[in-house]
Amino acid sequence: MKRSAIVAGLVLAMVLFGFGVYHAAAFLKADRPMVHRPSEISAPAVPGTLYLVQAGAIYRFQHGQFTQITPESGWTQPSLSPDGHQMVAVQRHTNYSDLYLLNPSGKTIQQLTSNSSERPENNHWAFYPRFSPDGSVLFYDYDPKDPYNNFHIDLAIFASTAGSSWHSSKQWTNPNDYSGGDVTPVPLRGGALIYTKFVIDDQYKLHSQIWMQSRAGSQGVALTPPELDCLQPALSPDLKQIAMVCTRGQAQTAELDVAGFDAATSTAGPPTPLVQGELVASPAFSPDGKSIAYLGPVTPGGAYQLWTVTTSTDHQVRDLTRDLGLDSGDEE
Repeated sequence: MKRSAIVAGLVLAMVLFGFGVYHAAAFLKADRPMVHRPSEISAPAVPGTLYLVQAGAIYRFQHGQFTQITPESGWTQPSLSPDGHQMVAVQRHTNYSDLYLLNPSGKTIQQLTSNSSERPENNHWAFYPRFSPDGSVLFYDYDPKDPYNNFHIDLAIFASTAGSSWHSSKQWTNPNDYSGGDVTPVPLRGGALIYTKFVIDDQYKLHSQIWMQSRAGSQGVALTPPELDCLQPALSPDLKQIAMVCTRGQAQTAELDVAGFDAATSTAGPPTPLVQGELVASPAFSPDGKSIAYLGPVTPGGAYQLWTVTTSTDHQVRDLTRDLGLDSGDEE
């Protein structure tokens, strides 16, 4: 009887546990906001056109409406050409990624890289594509293989000449070993390049800096100090300001900053915070330079939504969406 009582007690405990888990799951599901596809909602209009990604599909946001232009098949990091006639985007797979040339409606024009291999350790990654201001060169990230260690991956920035074959690929940057590499290229008129460089200090702590190079293979100069941990640069249309995300050593929050920029002297002023205490990502200036669009959650731990902030002294913040789950494009 004692054994039967123990068994009965265990069964009752299992039933109560299952009942509790069921109701807890139901509560969490009911409390969690519904995530919509962007094409199912509308939002306040912003100047120009934005290309955003959710669940591996590219959406065009124009005149307050989202239009899905690709299927949900691993697309990320779309970038429009200066003339607006084509875009380049990344299609990510399990253990490699490739660059594709698309038209503004999402139709594939050309596959630009072929990074898959029969052996996974020989695969390559390509990320962060960006056209030069005149559209003649495509900058992007690529992982040149270490001949002694195929699994050592530090991304470097490469450039390919535009054309039918996208030939003459050239390595632009030399990343610091075991730092993750150099990412998010922003080409300038005149041939210089701004990007994010990761560095390791004397205490073996990793930092990110906004960096500038005047030509391929040159040493370059830092535009921000390492302790600010700034990354994801975006240049204003008049080329006088840089927007960036700076974490200042924090792991769970970041701020959206803007700094004055002088390309002639390769210098940037001290960053001024526009948005603080949030997990912001992917800043982009409006065509008139008066506002910056960016991604961030509405509540801590929430999905990425679309926001804007004015660059004037009042720094007015506006949330454009509340029930999307946008991809930041920096989840690599």
